[in-house]
Amino acid sequence: MSDDYAFDAQVLNGLVRSASVIRVYDRGASGGRPRDVEPALTIRERAELDDLARLLEVSRPTGMYCTCLGDSAFELLDHEGTAIDVLGWHHGSTLRWQGSPDGDVELAHGPELIAWLAAHGYTRPAERVDRREQQRRDQARALESWSVAAPEAVRAWVPRILDEAASGHPERLADDLARSLAEAHPREPDQALALLRWRSGGTGRYSGYPVHEGAAATLLEQLPLQAIFTALAGVPATDPAWSGAVRYLLAWRRKDIVLLRRIPESVWSVLAQVVHDEADSTWADRHETCYRQVEHARAQRERAGRRSRSG
Repeated sequence: MSDDYAFDAQVLNGLVRSASVIRVYDRGASGGRPRDVEPALTIRERAELDDLARLLEVSRPTGMYCTCLGDSAFELLDHEGTAIDVLGWHHGSTLRWQGSPDGDVELAHGPELIAWLAAHGYTRPAERVDRREQQRRDQARALESWSVAAPEAVRAWVPRILDEAASGHPERLADDLARSLAEAHPREPDQALALLRWRSGGTGRYSGYPVHEGAAATLLEQLPLQAIFTALAGVPATDPAWSGAVRYLLAWRRKDIVLLRRIPESVWSVLAQVVHDEADSTWADRHETCYRQVEHARAQRERAGRRSRSG
C-alpha cells in the first residue's frame, strides 16, 4: 500500500467519522448523488454514528472500479444538514469514493456492516447476500449435475473444458472430445445418445447457460441429425436423453427453421410430453414457438405447391 493511498484512506475514514447524519439509500449512487430520493435508513445518534463509522472503515484499494452503480449508497451530512460526500456501496464489500484514484476501496468490516444495518431495519443488503449465496449453491449443484452427466469417455476432460470455457474458447477441445467419444462409441447414434444425456445436465437453460455446457451441443452439431433421431427412437420418454433433446433441438433460433423442419412428427410429440414435465415452464413456450414456426413453414410450402400446380 502506498503512502499516498494510506493518507487517502485516513481522509475517508475521518470524513465518515465527522458526519453528523448518515443516510443510507437503496440502488447505489451515480454522479456523486444517491439514485433514490428517499433514504431507507437515517442515523443521527452519536453512538450509532460512531458504530457505523467504524464499520465503514476501508482497508485497501482494489485497483479496479466495479462497472455497476452499486447496491446502496451512504450520504454523509454535516451538523447543518449539508451533504459532505456520497459513498457508493458495491456488493457488500467495497466503497466507491471519488477521492480514490486507485479504484474502489475495500471495506474492513463488510459482513459486520451488513449485519449491523439489518439489526437497524435495513435488511436489503443481507437479503442480497442470501440471494447470492443461493445462486452460488445453485451453480455448484448445476456444475455437479453437468459433470456427472458427462459421458465416461470425456469425463477426464472436464477440468480442461472448464478452463477453456473460462477463457471463452471451449471449441478448442472439440476435436479431442470427438475423438475420445468416437473411440468409446464407434456408432454415431450411440455418440448422440451419450451427448444428449450430457446435455440434460447443468442449468437446463436454452440460452444464457454457462459456456462449458455448450460442449455437448458443439459435438452434437458434428453428427448427422438422423443419428440423433435414431438414438431417441431407442429410448423411452423418461430417459434423460429426451431432456437433452429438448435443450438441444429447441434451442435453435428462427434462422434454423430448416433444421426444425427435419424433426419427425413422432419426435415432436414426445418433446411435447417432456417439456410439460420440465421444472422450467419456459420450455413449453419454447416448444410451442418452434412448432408453430414449423407449421407456418409447412403451410407456406403447401400454398406454394398449390399455386405451382394451378399455374
